[in-house]
Amino acid sequence: MPSRLADAYDVIVVGAGPAGSVAARLAAEQGLNTLMIEKRQEIGAPVRCAEAVGAEVTKSYIEEDERWINAHIDFYDITNTKGDYVRVPPTEHTWVVDRKVFDLELAHKARRSGAQVLTSTAAVGLIKEDTRVIGVRIRAFGEIKDVKAKLVIAADGTESQVARWAGLKTVPPMSDYYSGVQYLAGNLQGKIEPNVCEYHIGMDIAPGGYVWVFPKGEDTANVGLVMTADKSADTSPREYLDRFVDAHFPDSSIMSVVVGGIPATGALKRMVTDGLMAIGDAAHQADPLTAGGINLGMFGADMAIQVGAKAIREGDLSAKRLQEYERLWQERFGKQHAALLQVRKMLTSMNQETLIGLIETASQLPIGEMTPGQVMMTLLKSHPRLLIEARTLITTGLILK
Repeated sequence: MPSRLADAYDVIVVGAGPAGSVAARLAAEQGLNTLMIEKRQEIGAPVRCAEAVGAEVTKSYIEEDERWINAHIDFYDITNTKGDYVRVPPTEHTWVVDRKVFDLELAHKARRSGAQVLTSTAAVGLIKEDTRVIGVRIRAFGEIKDVKAKLVIAADGTESQVARWAGLKTVPPMSDYYSGVQYLAGNLQGKIEPNVCEYHIGMDIAPGGYVWVFPKGEDTANVGLVMTADKSADTSPREYLDRFVDAHFPDSSIMSVVVGGIPATGALKRMVTDGLMAIGDAAHQADPLTAGGINLGMFGADMAIQVGAKAIREGDLSAKRLQEYERLWQERFGKQHAALLQVRKMLTSMNQETLIGLIETASQLPIGEMTPGQVMMTLLKSHPRLLIEARTLITTGLILK
């Protein structure tokens, strides 16, 4: 396999998830000699998320194909520990996808655009001149080769080694790091609605986090749980998830299990250094409230290549030049994600009784006919103690929208 590697490329993308594949395709379409490597034997496996994506955003990067769409989502239910729930429509039509097929098709699009794609091929280090990244040390089938690149893209996920090797600060506080576990559960006929995604919240269910049930058909769903790492010392996420599954789906079959961690801080403040850009989960480009990141990673890849391709043509791969990417990200998502982070902190600090009461009250409102501001004012009247937490929403501007 190392014999198939050239000595140098314009762009090397490390990681073949959605963000990496979009970056590789866009770079190749810019006429850049592009290599994308994936350390695992198979692209798209193991599945590392709940697999929900916004349809309109996704269609900007890949053509709609029922081969990788498992469910069309019309509503989200937010449920408390008593069983009260609020049903809201998504901000855009949502799909639950089959990541194995979805990720592979994105990689095929990169390949068809001219990128070279290699699996079972791992980055084991960076090549540097002083502090500037000038390539990647690559291992494939026991052999190691140093391969130079004008630009390296770190797209190697939440545990990104490449970003750390480059000196980017990627370790969040424990209170801003989700520990998670997910089951692919079967035999759920009649227990789920195939067009409804569910969130279950409550300190008894998932301290500092939530449980999700995302359908993948009539009788199958991703059932998962995240909780902040600082609350998982005594009871593990898997123990909490087992309790939930035993209570709600006692006759289910567990078809697969995946565990992992997700930073929930919003994007890294520094996503670039000389010769390198981080994208997707490697750059913590996930929603600070829900930790969803597939579409955000695609946006990050797009922004990175917009800037990176120009920088290559200009011959300036300095961190100062690449920081335009960080500015684009902040302009698009900075204020929104700062607000969502504050909302998450507000919810995780709220006592159980208040949280139960809020959802119980909201479940009786005609949510679809009300603005967020009207909903909040109604909740404030019913729960005056919420005024303390409402300062967060007022500060972020969410209550006024």
